[in-house]
Amino acid sequence: MRNTSTVRLTVLAVGAVATALVLSSCAAPGAGSARDAPAGSTISSKVSVADVQKLGKTTLKMWADQAEEPLMKDVVPAFEKTYPNVTVDITYKSFDDLVSTVVNAAASASAPDVFQGNIGYAVDGALVKAKLVRPLDDVAKVSGWNSGTGASTLDPAKWNAAGTTFGAGALYGMSPISEVQGIYYNKSKLGALGLQPPTTIAELETDLPTAEKAGMQPIMLGNSDQYAGTHIFSDIAVTDQTPAGIRAWIGGKSGSTFETSGNVKAADTMKVWAKAGYFGSGYDGLSNQDAIAKFAKGDGVFFVGGSWNGASLTSAEFGLSSLTSGGVGATASPWHISSKTNKTAAAIAWLDMLHTPTVGQEILDTGRLPVITDGVTSKDPLQEETLTALKETIAAGTQVGYYDWTTTDMLTVMGGGLQEVMAGRTSSEDFTKTVQAAWVKGHK
Repeated sequence: MRNTSTVRLTVLAVGAVATALVLSSCAAPGAGSARDAPAGSTISSKVSVADVQKLGKTTLKMWADQAEEPLMKDVVPAFEKTYPNVTVDITYKSFDDLVSTVVNAAASASAPDVFQGNIGYAVDGALVKAKLVRPLDDVAKVSGWNSGTGASTLDPAKWNAAGTTFGAGALYGMSPISEVQGIYYNKSKLGALGLQPPTTIAELETDLPTAEKAGMQPIMLGNSDQYAGTHIFSDIAVTDQTPAGIRAWIGGKSGSTFETSGNVKAADTMKVWAKAGYFGSGYDGLSNQDAIAKFAKGDGVFFVGGSWNGASLTSAEFGLSSLTSGGVGATASPWHISSKTNKTAAAIAWLDMLHTPTVGQEILDTGRLPVITDGVTSKDPLQEETLTALKETIAAGTQVGYYDWTTTDMLTVMGGGLQEVMAGRTSSEDFTKTVQAAWVKGHK
């Protein structure tokens, strides 16, 4: 069943500076004001409130993931107070519905002015290839996105003009929200075992037999969805490989390969851990959601996973260690400006407001992680530990993204293949060959 709701939101404000529209010399004749500027025109200085006012009374139509709704309750009123001539009209959709319909919506005669896509070929690649989204390099330059804590998070939204490789090239989107992998731990169980929170995969591996010998399940894992196992695999794999090489493979760079010693070693480690019982039993029949629920109730010493799982845990009982050896991180679904919009100034102002410390704090306050971390703090210890993990991951340069971004079927190929490795039904070498074959096929 489609889960959509069109929400008309009223307004309030953030003192965010937006970006003033000044047309480049290549702009079409007569398109000299922000009011009627085509989406393809470039800007060279900050947009002012006056530029947005030149649009007159207008409605900025958007499509967004329904997960954004708590944040939008603060951001939309702030935006509308700053730009009182603009009404924001957001259609919220479930994530699955959004990614399956947004490309067609962007291609339609009634395309939303601003919308979220999804990193990878199925959505963002299709949008870029069909020229349905406006390049944002000029906006990034005048808005300062290319410096500061959020700069390195822009790469997944950079594409070549053909929409065939990403991670470098022109910028087509911006996400204000980030994610990070880490090691969640049960404080009381770790204390009972006399262990300190591990900060590397090597330290974690040393602790696992101690937990197992004490009769405790070392790692809580739910892998029926197939992605949880691949995330642990990626945390292991990045410790023995250069982040740049992994990013190149995920981005589809010609000549990249998955058949590396680091990936074979990571698959071997997953197999050894599974055989030793470190994941318990029945993990392939348990979803990640069920696994984090069991962990929250006291099952398992460790949970290796993404920051979104922290919402199910309390600071009194659980902590999070940064993977200083190379925890994987990524950004959430990016926002795009339609190449068809005639409300460019307002659309740019919207993205610019999202990319501010003020909204970064609001993102953290709603239980998620911002890409802009300057001055952002939390009084909740677990949330502050998660923010620290993100900062350390960004500093280490290991925000490589997720392996399954690289082709539309990679989650199934890689997730299913890793399940076979962990069950002892295939070798790590054959697993990497199968994954690489799917990569080659997907990038023809």
